[in-house]
Amino acid sequence: LYAQKSLAFYFRGNYGFDKLRYRLFPDQLITEYNNFTLRSSGQDWWRTMFRDAMVQTLIEKEMNIDYQDYRPSILFINGQYWGIHNVGEKLNEHYVESHYNINGDSIDLIEISKDVQANMGDVAAYNSMIDFITTHDLSIQSNYDYIKSIVAMDEYIDYQIAQIYSANGDWPGSNMKLWRERKPGARWRWMIYDLDFTFGGNAQGQYYTNTLAQATATNGPEWPNPPWATLMLRKLLANTEFKNEFIQRYAVRLNTTYEKNRVVAIIDSLAKGIASEIPRHKTRWPQSISLDAKNFIGNVQIMKDFATMRPDTSMKHFRTKFSIAGNNSLYISRNDPAQGKLFTHSIEVKKNGVTHIFFRNIPIKIKAQPMPGYRFVKWQGVTTSTNPETSIVISTNSTLTAIFEPAVLSVTSPVINEINYKSAAIFDTDDWVELYNPSADSVNLNGWTLGQDSVNTFTFSPGSVLKGREYLVVVRDSTKFRSLRPEVKNVVGNLSFGFCSSGDHVQLTNPAKTIIDEVTFMSAAPWITAPNGTGATLSLIDPQKDNALPAHWKASKLYGTPNALNDVYTKVNGSSLELPEEYVLYNNYPNPFNPTTMIRYQIPEQNFVIVSVFNVLGKEIATLVREQQDAGTYSVQWNANRLSSGIYFYTLRAGNFTATKKLLLLK
Repeated sequence: LYAQKSLAFYFRGNYGFDKLRYRLFPDQLITEYNNFTLRSSGQDWWRTMFRDAMVQTLIEKEMNIDYQDYRPSILFINGQYWGIHNVGEKLNEHYVESHYNINGDSIDLIEISKDVQANMGDVAAYNSMIDFITTHDLSIQSNYDYIKSIVAMDEYIDYQIAQIYSANGDWPGSNMKLWRERKPGARWRWMIYDLDFTFGGNAQGQYYTNTLAQATATNGPEWPNPPWATLMLRKLLANTEFKNEFIQRYAVRLNTTYEKNRVVAIIDSLAKGIASEIPRHKTRWPQSISLDAKNFIGNVQIMKDFATMRPDTSMKHFRTKFSIAGNNSLYISRNDPAQGKLFTHSIEVKKNGVTHIFFRNIPIKIKAQPMPGYRFVKWQGVTTSTNPETSIVISTNSTLTAIFEPAVLSVTSPVINEINYKSAAIFDTDDWVELYNPSADSVNLNGWTLGQDSVNTFTFSPGSVLKGREYLVVVRDSTKFRSLRPEVKNVVGNLSFGFCSSGDHVQLTNPAKTIIDEVTFMSAAPWITAPNGTGATLSLIDPQKDNALPAHWKASKLYGTPNALNDVYTKVNGSSLELPEEYVLYNNYPNPFNPTTMIRYQIPEQNFVIVSVFNVLGKEIATLVREQQDAGTYSVQWNANRLSSGIYFYTLRAGNFTATKKLLLLK
């Protein structure tokens, strides 16, 4: 089809190196690869050489979708110039291992390319999901809740949005991958790739193309959108919760990820990165960049025109499909950006004082997140609620302001905020500890010590200052740390000691030998175990909480957040939200009871929860809860007024956790 071919590189130990140990992408924390590609840009070889890479770059750090990072390169083979090739990751089991630290042999990886096949594992769980979707009415909330328990739903919606906005003309019947870890409670995640037919790169990928209709058609052709490929989205749209989230989240993405100025700027930036090489590339491959505008600048302009015109056009498609009356603007601001963040549909509104466009009379989810040292007070404008997380509906142009204020601090001295006591083998920075200063005033650390006891200590040198509301990372091996985390600032070292992976003690002491803060942690319950070699760090949920308590620590995402706000940080209404560390089913109260009793339970992570009551014969006589629930503590009342006295049993099921307790009804 095209003269220039893509190349795939595989590393095998019997040929030499078993991996490429090199940081291919400077913005990624991945330092070794089993394989990678040098892509000739696929169908876009005829147009710009970077269309697929550009669409994936738009997603980077914006959407929680698995994408392929991009880096342009010039290839020489045996000294002969071979033109521009795009360095990229392969979306396979090794990608999952590198990005999630999950063994590639323990996943199902499904590829849909005109048919369905398992690249890893098998199709049993995928077929089971599709069978359920096919045979159940997802407008019934309990059915939809089950699908939420096996699908990372926000990610699935973002995946659909990315394909629809970009007008992929070679989808959904092709070019789709999804994967799950083969364990109870795991959810399907989506991979996006092969985006050459987007952004005006194909007759079916124009700015005016109704890709929403293509993605929801009931009678599409065998390519690109047969009915089986549109089934899941069509069935999910029968559910009001999903439909509202899908509709309004699309608007949010147009306001943020796909804001036209942002998209044009990224196109210009990537085009500039290869523009000087295009003449030599064209000399080597004369047919490349020869279709449509027939020159590089003209074909880049086609993508920029798409970015400018796609938002309004695709919004019209949504209004028509869902019979929406129109759009309204919402001016969004914060009284002080330094004091808190603002989110719409879990997507951060990074700019302050901006006007966003939403669909009329569809709920908009809003959330205010105070920064450490501050509290949320209230909303002003279209709502005056004091709830930091709520929903609004607008039918006219409106305003919304989040009001924050300084909080009264219970802790003002430096805090041990994050601990990396055992690195993952594939990303070994060695041990490190992060300190945080919750006060607005700087602290002179000259003469202070960080250590395990009074003997194994690190003494801060003259000039060491922990500035107000800033972080300081103390490392065991600064050379090792900086080689893997060169972007991290405020790093000092070296510690003369390391931490024991089974548990240890760390303390911060001032020159007067007063212990300012100390933590004794373990890698076993009641402490979380994930930081013990999986790539996660031990992270404090809020620097105002007592860090001596295991409940106030969580496992970070992969490789932690040195010198930055912990990614587990959670605050609601000015006080920390303490999330459970384990599944617990509590004793009902009162017990004995007549005729009502309260059943209380807690779950440490989002899961599909069922709470049921059984008689002594094992017959289920009541289902009290059957829904997807976030991590937290819950209570549900059971009314047994129509039952006779006797012994009954209640059961909590969440993922692979099951617990049963006895209750006694006395009338």
